[in-house]
Amino acid sequence: MQPKLSIITVVYNDAAHIIETMDSVIHQTYSHIEYILIDGASSDGTTKRIESKILSLASITHRRESGDSLYLEARLDSNPNFSFKFLSERDGGIYDAMNKGIELATGEWCNFMNCGDRFFSPQSVSELFSAYEAHLALGGEAIAVLYGDTQIIYDAQHSKILHAAPNGRKNAHKYHHHFIHQSAFINTAVMKCYKYDTRFKIAGDTDFFTKVYNDGFRFWHSAVVVSAFNVEGVSGSLSWRMFREDLQIGMRYHRLFPLYHILRYVFWIIPRVLVRSAIPARFRNQARVLLGKKQH
Repeated sequence: MQPKLSIITVVYNDAAHIIETMDSVIHQTYSHIEYILIDGASSDGTTKRIESKILSLASITHRRESGDSLYLEARLDSNPNFSFKFLSERDGGIYDAMNKGIELATGEWCNFMNCGDRFFSPQSVSELFSAYEAHLALGGEAIAVLYGDTQIIYDAQHSKILHAAPNGRKNAHKYHHHFIHQSAFINTAVMKCYKYDTRFKIAGDTDFFTKVYNDGFRFWHSAVVVSAFNVEGVSGSLSWRMFREDLQIGMRYHRLFPLYHILRYVFWIIPRVLVRSAIPARFRNQARVLLGKKQH
């Protein structure tokens, strides 16, 4: 029997993209899914769009409203093994919202497919777990984090496949996870034990993955392309907060990490951002496809 999966979408004021993300989950050929949507009390119609979408496809089994909070559960009419949980209320930021999703999760594995992103194909989840079942059948050990590759979308005409760090690469995730968060499925028991540190505003996922990796949990990579990660409109500008949060994480595991981190910014990240910014916008994404790295 297929393990039950909890797929979590966090959203705030993104009515333009929420249905595309929901459809990519609903149309997966993998049938045993608990779809959890966490909305931060959006004011742009996102909440109504989610509720209307669920009502058009599923039967409500539980509903609770209290003040500005709405919670409902529903079961897909066409598949009794596909269920919805929808919570809309104010939160303390993205990692607080993600932790709310973890608290509601009852599947064996959790995935975070946040609004604006989607699964690469309707077969992505089935292909990933078929590959994992084959790994176990050959005597492979149980894993805490399954991850695959990712399609990076720059705009409607430009995209590429970003290959994650393969199995067996020494210290692959010791200081930073070398895969896209949306392409990972995490053992729910591990997820509930650690959760995300809400003191981080950008690098909470990096903190989580490096923490569990350094605590001895096993990671496993499959060449399946799991998600499509949309960076359209993202400039790639430098972020002092990202620099500081990554530094804070790496310092826990190696005292010389600050030196490596500073040199990496000075000789790689800053020059790359400056060169990218100097390229005319009409050529920038083409250059990112042709010249950008192909492995995370």
